[in-house]
Amino acid sequence: MISAKSSRIIRLIMALTMAVLVGALLTSCGASRHYAKTETGKLSGDLELRWAKPDRFLFIPSETRPLTFVRSEESGGGTIIPGTMYTDGGSIPRPLRALRNYSPWGYASAFVVHDWLFHMQDCELPGYEDYSLKEAAVVMSEVMKTMMEDPSFDYGDKQTLYLMYLAVQTTPAKSAWDDKRCNQLPVGGDEIRWDAVIQISFN
Repeated sequence: MISAKSSRIIRLIMALTMAVLVGALLTSCGASRHYAKTETGKLSGDLELRWAKPDRFLFIPSETRPLTFVRSEESGGGTIIPGTMYTDGGSIPRPLRALRNYSPWGYASAFVVHDWLFHMQDCELPGYEDYSLKEAAVVMSEVMKTMMEDPSFDYGDKQTLYLMYLAVQTTPAKSAWDDKRCNQLPVGGDEIRWDAVIQISFN
C-alpha cells in the first residue's frame, strides 16, 4: 500500500514529467517572457537539512540566521521564513537528474521555500490563505531567478525555470495542494540522524 507521502511525491514527479514533455514543444520565447516578468527578491540566511532516510530530509530553521526570502514591492511584498518540515528538495524524476539543471537540490532554497508554502497549505498554518497554487509557483520562480541573478551562482537557465514553474501547477500538483495531508513532525527519536547535517549559507 502506497503511503500518503509516497503518493504525493509520485504525483509531483508525474507533474514535472508532463511539464517537461509539454515544454519540449514550447519555444524559448515563453521561457524568456516568464523570466522577464518574474521579479527578484532578497534571499538570506542558512539552509540546514538533516537526513532522515533516502530522499527524505528534515528542514530545521537556523536559530540565528533562518532562511528568509523577502519579495519585492512589485510582487506585493512579504517575507517568507520556512519553518520545520520534511522535504525532498525538488521532486525531479530520476531519469532527468542526470541532466545538469535537474538536480533535486540545484535550486535548494527555491524548493524549500515552495515546499514550505505547500506545508502551510496542508497544515493550515497562519498565512496559508495568502497563497494559491499559482502564487506558490510564482514565489518559487522568484527565488530561482534571485539565485540565477547572483553572478556566483553558475547553474540553471530560463527554460528550466519555466518548465518547473509549469510543473508545479499541473493537475497532479493541484491534487497535492488540495489534499490537506499535514505530515507529523518528529519529536526527537530515532528517525532523524542528528549527526548528518547539510548547511548552505546566503548573505
